[in-house]
Amino acid sequence: MPERELTVGVVAPAYVNVPLWVGQRRGLFDFEGLSVTSRVIGSTEGTTRAVREGDVGLALTAPEGTIADAAAGGPLRVAAGLINRPPLSLIALSRHRTVADLRGGLIGTSSLKEGTRHVAERMLAAHGLAYPADYEWALEGSHVERWKALQAGTIDAALQMVPYDYIAEEAGFTNLGPVTEDFAFNAVCVRRDIDPALLTGFLRALAGAVRWFRGNVAEAAAIAAAETSAEDRHALRACRALASDGVMADDLRIGEAAFGAAVESLRLSGGLPPGHGDPRIALDYSCLDRALNETRGGTGA
Repeated sequence: MPERELTVGVVAPAYVNVPLWVGQRRGLFDFEGLSVTSRVIGSTEGTTRAVREGDVGLALTAPEGTIADAAAGGPLRVAAGLINRPPLSLIALSRHRTVADLRGGLIGTSSLKEGTRHVAERMLAAHGLAYPADYEWALEGSHVERWKALQAGTIDAALQMVPYDYIAEEAGFTNLGPVTEDFAFNAVCVRRDIDPALLTGFLRALAGAVRWFRGNVAEAAAIAAAETSAEDRHALRACRALASDGVMADDLRIGEAAFGAAVESLRLSGGLPPGHGDPRIALDYSCLDRALNETRGGTGA
């Protein structure tokens, strides 16, 4: 089968992309006739923009920008969900011992419109802190860049993804707790004019990667460690966290609670345009349904 090239945009080499790495290293995309490469873009907004402008074939990224685009009549769609509960913890400088200590502080985020901004905002609100009265945002980029900012002491706190939260704790930073709420955090975002055969093949391979990950967490951790240069112990702990109930969408669909939380955050932050349409128009699982049906029928990877 001749291979078709597909570039997948990602915000960072983050552990929420482990199924992508598994698919690449285990040959699942090759089986579908796809030569899949990833492009690190550095921010959620930039990754969404790259899909809209056709700079990448699709993206694994926070879906809020895609939801807002679709609700406004734009071309973007969510073709599948991947992470329903963000594997993040709120990491703060060591002088901060409680969430209340962050009052008046500077909170690092990857975007002012989607992703960690909304997750952090909801987490802080649950502890009585509201933006902008009680804190300010610092646009730092991905969790890798936020870790650099924490180390430099230029921000007070930020949500950090596995395994960076473990690394931060070991370095003496304060872990103020994990995210416990469902929130659509990572999804397959596409233009609606994407070739359906290409997308179906990609999703069939991705579904196979998720299944393989579930049964081979230690081997998946070795793949993740190689992709990120993380210590083996950190990679294994991170993959075990990803395998926890509720984190990863086994059926590759955004959960109802996760989708509702993302839409509510968009509304509260003004991310949905006035007079917008139904946000659920963003969800187009037609290729996913085809991929899963063919996989169950024994024709997929």
